[in-house]
Amino acid sequence: MDRLPVELRQTLLELLDRPELKAIRLTSKSWASLGAEYLVSPSFTTFPYRDDITRLINLSAHPKFSFRIQSLTFNLGEMNEYHARHNAYFLNYMREYESRLFTLEETWSTYHRWKALKEQYLPRVCDLALLTEAFSSLSNLKDISVSLTNFPFPSTDCPELLSQMWRIPSTRLLPRIPTTSRFTSLLSAISLFPHLTIQTLSHDRLPFEFFAQNRPLISSISPAFTHLTSLALTLDYHDSNALHHEPACQNLALCLHRATNLHTLSLTFQSRTKVSISALLSACCDIPLRDLRSLRLEGIACTEDELADFLTAHAGLKTVVLGGPGVRTPHQPATGGVHLREGTFAGLFERVGRGLGLESFEIMGDLLEVESGRRWLLDGLEDVRSLDIFQSE
Repeated sequence: MDRLPVELRQTLLELLDRPELKAIRLTSKSWASLGAEYLVSPSFTTFPYRDDITRLINLSAHPKFSFRIQSLTFNLGEMNEYHARHNAYFLNYMREYESRLFTLEETWSTYHRWKALKEQYLPRVCDLALLTEAFSSLSNLKDISVSLTNFPFPSTDCPELLSQMWRIPSTRLLPRIPTTSRFTSLLSAISLFPHLTIQTLSHDRLPFEFFAQNRPLISSISPAFTHLTSLALTLDYHDSNALHHEPACQNLALCLHRATNLHTLSLTFQSRTKVSISALLSACCDIPLRDLRSLRLEGIACTEDELADFLTAHAGLKTVVLGGPGVRTPHQPATGGVHLREGTFAGLFERVGRGLGLESFEIMGDLLEVESGRRWLLDGLEDVRSLDIFQSE
């Protein structure tokens, strides 16, 4: 097998799992040398209880391993201990006392051990200086995602109660100021290196006030959006964000204007009420994304004219999804719909249908026409063209 062409042997190595790869590297020096780089997965995930940023820096400094990293996932999930303790109680109150006591002691003992490690390592994960050092040599890095909702603890040796608690949304902590600071550092580090061509960027719980930071700062980090083909942001909107709502929408539009290669865009707003995006739609109509093919908007409020003008301005759109599941418990209906302050859904769908050659147009959630007072609730995605409930009377 040592006489096989290098390209063929590399193809074989890509098909092997980790134990098989380690075994074949023991057969000869040539296989050991050729297979070393395949020990490094192209997807790298950081966890808050491990010193993963140091490992990433070491990999980026290695001449054979640095180009292997193509995808980075920053798992920054933290636990809200106040709600977690209440949730733990309700998950266990039917157990016998001795069993309940043992389970709780085991769970919280394990959690506090990981918490001590988190307090040591989490501040380092998105340190600007360390990220800059790591990104300087990751020439093949294409995808970056940040998560506050993925389970942040190891799947092995993890108490089942801890996993059960995490499935309840109130258990998950959203530290707004640190989350904003960490994402700012991440985009700042990307913007420092023109050779980095990040194509996919996502954040599953970004505070809306991230975009309310001063305009010069947002301008300095906007180059991170330049090469994006896919952007998915779940924006957590708080009542206090109303004070700087329009500047934040303008800054978000600024970042979208830099993403001239964008094919897929998903903007999800999580809030107690629907978030007005009139300022964002207006700003994006002026400079439409010519290559945009797929769009999802969830938890929004606007007018028929504003949304129709925005959609039809993006002539290349093929797939549109309005609404989504929103923030809900497992037994609640979908809450991430669309509210039209003026106009009707029938008028919106008619205008969009005439102006775009869509392959798919779906809608979901709690839908409201403010002027007419008509409401609908769609608990799953429905194709607009197959529905007759929005037809004009």
